[in-house]
Amino acid sequence: MLLGSAGTGKTSLKRSLMEEPFNPHTTSTIVSDVSSVRPFGHKWQTKRGNKWREATEEDEIEELAHLFKSIPCAPSHHAPESSLYHALDLVETSAKALDLTTKMHINKLLKEVYVHKTIESLDQPFLHIWDCGGQPVFLEILPAFLTPRTMFLLLFDASMDFRERWQSRQNTPDGEVLFGEIVNESTSDLMAKWMSTIHSHLVKHNKDDSTSPSLYCIGTRGDKLSKEEKEEIRKQIQSLYEEKEFSDLIEDVLIVDNKTSGKGENEDPSITELRQSINDFINTLAVPTPVNWVLFRKVLQELKQNVISVSDAIAIGVACKIKANDVAEVLKFYHELGVILYYPQIEGLRNEVILSPKWFIDTIGEVFPLETGQGRGKGWSALRNKGILVQTFYKKVWKSSGIGPEKIIKFLVHFQLAAQVQTELYDGSIKQYFLPAVLPGYTGDPNEVRPGCKLRASPVHITFSTGYVPPGFFTRLATAVASSANVKLNIDKDYAAPDIHSKCIYRNRVCFFYSRPSDDFVLTNVNEAIQVDVLRYLPESSHPVPFKAVCQGILKILDECCQKVEETLHHDHYADRSSRKVQYVCQCSPSSDVHYIQDIDAEKTSSDPVYCKMERCPRRLTDQESVWFNEMSQEKQLQEIPPLEEIIIKDDYKSTSQKIDSTTNYSATQISESNDDDQHKGILTIKNLVDIIRVLEKGYFQNKKWFDLGLYLGLIHTDLKTIEDNYPRDAKRCLRECLALWLTDDIEATWDKLAIAAGEVGETSVADYISEI
Repeated sequence: MLLGSAGTGKTSLKRSLMEEPFNPHTTSTIVSDVSSVRPFGHKWQTKRGNKWREATEEDEIEELAHLFKSIPCAPSHHAPESSLYHALDLVETSAKALDLTTKMHINKLLKEVYVHKTIESLDQPFLHIWDCGGQPVFLEILPAFLTPRTMFLLLFDASMDFRERWQSRQNTPDGEVLFGEIVNESTSDLMAKWMSTIHSHLVKHNKDDSTSPSLYCIGTRGDKLSKEEKEEIRKQIQSLYEEKEFSDLIEDVLIVDNKTSGKGENEDPSITELRQSINDFINTLAVPTPVNWVLFRKVLQELKQNVISVSDAIAIGVACKIKANDVAEVLKFYHELGVILYYPQIEGLRNEVILSPKWFIDTIGEVFPLETGQGRGKGWSALRNKGILVQTFYKKVWKSSGIGPEKIIKFLVHFQLAAQVQTELYDGSIKQYFLPAVLPGYTGDPNEVRPGCKLRASPVHITFSTGYVPPGFFTRLATAVASSANVKLNIDKDYAAPDIHSKCIYRNRVCFFYSRPSDDFVLTNVNEAIQVDVLRYLPESSHPVPFKAVCQGILKILDECCQKVEETLHHDHYADRSSRKVQYVCQCSPSSDVHYIQDIDAEKTSSDPVYCKMERCPRRLTDQESVWFNEMSQEKQLQEIPPLEEIIIKDDYKSTSQKIDSTTNYSATQISESNDDDQHKGILTIKNLVDIIRVLEKGYFQNKKWFDLGLYLGLIHTDLKTIEDNYPRDAKRCLRECLALWLTDDIEATWDKLAIAAGEVGETSVADYISEI
């Protein structure tokens, strides 16, 4: 599968893999181009060696002829072609379920196979290349088609600064380049997102290691770079995934020059290397496949139909000696290979087998517009500008598609690309669906809101362990929220002032009403996180529901919707919720540096003290922050107040103790021992190791400075070197062992010594934090 932003040269790379000459006028891929390709090496092609080309019908017929030769047939009085037909077992008793058209296709196929003269050839695998459209709108669709038995080629333009925001581009048939919207994220962000997404969806949740995917980062336009520049870019790309949980997924980074394609010895060696890597990957995926399964696939391909019923597929499977109950498993197997599409879990499609993935994706893509659609009617305008797909419009668009429009809608709803909503744009009797993926992106200030709000909560961020919002997550979250109870889309809002009008719906920013129009909440994709803003446009005294209750209700809805999205994107595997976290943006200072309140959990109340990396000392929550947390319950307050009897007893004991202390005489030796005990209260032992680690973490000590810290704590260099050798590239473990060694060696270890050592290695803020303990 070829992935990457629009205009990076995915289609040109596909041509390079098949050794076709470079075409400077290649048109941009819209949605996806799915090709059946196989590497082959017939004996008469000795000059070219192993070459790739697009599989033809002749290839399929030849493959079938070899399969028939491998199937022993009992003697028959039928004509030779009838014997083949009989070998398939497509006799009247087993083929009653097949319609006449399907029978005619199979008869034609069998006759072509019979007259075909087979040649001796090596067993060669077929593979499907998905050349995916890179426009932002189409990147939202792709997670629905990810499967583990895939090699991913993640492309980027190596001649551009991949840290800058990338711009959508489209190559036209006449050679023009049309530039689209400038997306509010860099190429490096986009690549890191795809790496983490493929890892999360397919590797992390795949129990069968034999089908784990593989990924190569491919830089195009290598002709514009020197050898030194290529190596520098390789290092920059590698830095994106080094020490990340998805680093094992990436095989290599290659910079290619597609202009050398088809030039034999003058071809870029990186292209040759990539071709060989794909061959090797195919070999790792090769599993023994029953001949009748392969025969079944060939028959389906040769039907030249876009879609057939499951009952027809079962009848063909039985004819190919596959048990009727096993046909579903065979369909799932070829679905994972990208040969067909089979969705038994989707109500509208469970009785359909889609034989042409390209046709189906192109059909869906008809409602994902690249242009504004001016002059194409109200339905098109509502879709493009407001993300609303109305029933009358999609029925018209998909009327002659060959599959029921409502079935396509069920597909979009299942993968949370669409959600049924009700808006004032159309009559309530007409179905309306919200498709945020079709909308243009928002590039403004994420903190900008419509004017006039009376109350505003501090922002909340939904973050992910990968450091990025997974591709497709935000739009699916928006559709999940749009279909929730008490939530309504805020399409476009006209304010009280007639001269103020604002667009509220974008692909990466969606505004909702919660319960009442006076309460807004806005979701914004800021790349590293999803920002949640809640606003009230009435005074608190005039509203029947407390603002705090609204904020906490919205958090509950978001948690439930995030869980639904995770289950959808992970293809029904267990969704690891630990990778997602709610973070509360700290309001301790007006600094533009976004940071979070530390150590927040579900038990936190609005009266509990908090702290952050900017303020070392605990502080109270602000009014804007406290709305996310419950007040201290009356039960908890009572628990924290000791009973009256206990207070009286303690006071009596204190008074008695004071009387005893005042009348007791101590010797000089006893006084000296008491002073020594007070001094030893600051001594640290191995029992304090966990406390020290926690303090260093809260003070944001850099683990990589552990070696120097150990030296300033008085540890011997050779001992520290031993720790380094025992735990290479594990700075956190090294720091722990270093501290443990210090606590056991130094019988006078104190917080002051630790603070001084931290200051000596340049961690002055950590030193200050320790001193305040």
